[in-house]
Amino acid sequence: MQETPSHDLDDLPEDADVFADDLKPGTTLLDGQYTILGFLNSGGFGITYLAKDSLDRTVVIKECFPNTLCRRSTSVVRARSRKHQGEYKSFVQSFVEEARSLARLVHPNIVGVHQVFEDNDTAYMAIDFINGKDLQAIMESTDRAFTPGQIVTLLKKMLSAVDFIHQSGILHRDISPDNILIDQNGNPVLIDFGAATEQVVRATRVLTGRRVVKDGYSPQEFYLTGAEQGPWSDLYALGATFYMLITGKAPPESQRRLARVAEGSGDPYVPLAGRFKGYPPGFLEAIDKAVSVLPKDRIASAPDWQELIRRGEEEGFVSPAAPPPKLEVGAPAPAAAEEDITDKLDKFVANNMGYFFGVFLVAVGVLVLGAGLFFFWAVK
Repeated sequence: MQETPSHDLDDLPEDADVFADDLKPGTTLLDGQYTILGFLNSGGFGITYLAKDSLDRTVVIKECFPNTLCRRSTSVVRARSRKHQGEYKSFVQSFVEEARSLARLVHPNIVGVHQVFEDNDTAYMAIDFINGKDLQAIMESTDRAFTPGQIVTLLKKMLSAVDFIHQSGILHRDISPDNILIDQNGNPVLIDFGAATEQVVRATRVLTGRRVVKDGYSPQEFYLTGAEQGPWSDLYALGATFYMLITGKAPPESQRRLARVAEGSGDPYVPLAGRFKGYPPGFLEAIDKAVSVLPKDRIASAPDWQELIRRGEEEGFVSPAAPPPKLEVGAPAPAAAEEDITDKLDKFVANNMGYFFGVFLVAVGVLVLGAGLFFFWAVK
């Protein structure tokens, strides 16, 4: 690893060749235990790489790199200036603590973190490599990626994973289609805990600044610094993700929804209930409830949501809080209203056969009597 100049970054020239966000292929970490293969993606808090470990296994490396606080010179990461040093060090410490917490999460639907270490004056976590595609990529490649039965199964597994992290006192805070991978066995895996935060951690300037928002998937409280967040916040994002899987598009952005509700013009969200077939009773209504714009109206916990699904499957339960099914403008009328007029006539005749037979007998009697009288009058 190259030697790093001891002077402050503020004294170095503003040159793109000197400063590069990502580590280059071939760079080694932790005394050669990991070798960077290439860049995967980046966000406001970190950079993700594909790498090989010392046993030649493919892994994912997440580097702590809060780009508003730091810069890179060769391989080493430094605070952008002296005034950022305190915040940067606090951020790295927070990254290490959270990575250690995530390493304790062992669940089949949660990506595994198997090592946390410091190098290059920053911190890293080594994560399991999942060979698969994320839900966003899958949905962009086809109009109908999943059947209703598959969506029910996927949601059950994701609720199990989300419940597990919540029971550990952690909020994911970035659940979205691009953070759920489907592996080669069709198993969903929740990834990218870069925005995760332990609920018990004392709020600091650094932590409160670690906000990730994704329009359509983030609840309105994620847009507001200091707003109360809880399990219901992750459940909103999960519900929005599955809304996209069912409809092909994300719900309206939550801040716009909140503004519309506040001004009394109505929530622009279009409920799933009554629009799609093939789902257990109450399944779509539960997603609608999870994606309620106001936290007080949402499903409070993953176990509550799991119970709604279980009751719907086993007892035909429909949530009493769910809105009644609505038809979209221009949508076809319900099946009962589309019944063919011939079928209606057949049913009417069948239900009144006795009446029709009696009328027939009376008519025959009248005809016979009339014919007799006519014959008698003619003879006479």
